[in-house]
Amino acid sequence: MTRGTNRGINWYWRLGATGFAFCIFGLGGLFLAVTLFPAMMVILQNRARRRKYAQFVICRGFRVFTWMLDVTGVAQADTAHIERLRSARGALIIANHPTLLDVVMILAQMDRCQCVVKHELFRNPFMAGVVRAAGFIRNDDNPENLIAQARAHLQSGACILIFPEGTRTPSGGKLGPLQRGVANIAIETQVDLIPVVVHCNHDTLKKGVPWYRIPPSKIRYRLMVDTPLSIGDIADPSLSRAKQARAVTRVIKNYFLDKLTDDFAGNRT
Repeated sequence: MTRGTNRGINWYWRLGATGFAFCIFGLGGLFLAVTLFPAMMVILQNRARRRKYAQFVICRGFRVFTWMLDVTGVAQADTAHIERLRSARGALIIANHPTLLDVVMILAQMDRCQCVVKHELFRNPFMAGVVRAAGFIRNDDNPENLIAQARAHLQSGACILIFPEGTRTPSGGKLGPLQRGVANIAIETQVDLIPVVVHCNHDTLKKGVPWYRIPPSKIRYRLMVDTPLSIGDIADPSLSRAKQARAVTRVIKNYFLDKLTDDFAGNRT
C-alpha cells in the first residue's frame, strides 16, 4: 500500500472511532442517569455525601472514557504536576477551554470535583441527570446565588473547576473573552486559584468546529498544572469589588496568554 492509502485508512478509522466515542459518552451518561444515580438517591440519604459519590463515579467514568480514546487512536492526554490537583482542597481550578473534551480530560485525573457548567447541560437529555446528580453549578444562575453555592462547596473542602472563558475558545484563537465570574467568586471567598493550562496539538473540537472534522493525526492534549495563584497577591482590597474583579480578570487573561505563547497547537504532530 502507498503511504497516502495508509493515511486515508487511519483517517477513516479515527472518524469512526470518534463517532463511536461520542455515542458511548452520551449513552453512558443516560445509563447512569436512569440506573445508578437514582439508586444512590435511595441508598444515600445525605445529599452532600451522595453528590460526592456521584462526582467520584463521573471522574472514574471519564478516566475509562479517556483510556478508550487513547487505545482507539482518537486522543491522548499527557500531564505535568497533576498531583497539585489531586491534593488540592477548597480551591478554584481555572483552565483555558480550547476543545469540547477539556472538562473530561481534567476530571479524569481527579477523584472528585465540583464544576460550574453551561446551563444547557441541565436540559440535555443525555447529561441532565449526570450534572444534577453531581450537584454541578449552573453558569447562568443569579451571580449572588452562584457565589453563595461556590462558597458553601469551597468551605466544605471541595474544589471547583471553572473555565474563565465560559465557553470553548473560537477556532483559530488561543483564548476567548473572559467572564468575571471566576474573579467574583475568588474575591468573595478568598481562595487560591489553581491554573491548568490545556494545550492541544490540533485546532479541533473548538467552538464552531464539528466533531467529524477529524485532524490529520491523533489529538494530543497536554495538561500543565501550575502553582496556585493567591488571591491576596492579585486583588487590592482597597478597591471596589467591580474594580477588583476587572483587575483579577486581567491578571488571569495575561497569565493564560503568556502560557499559550508557544502553544502546543503549533506542533502539528
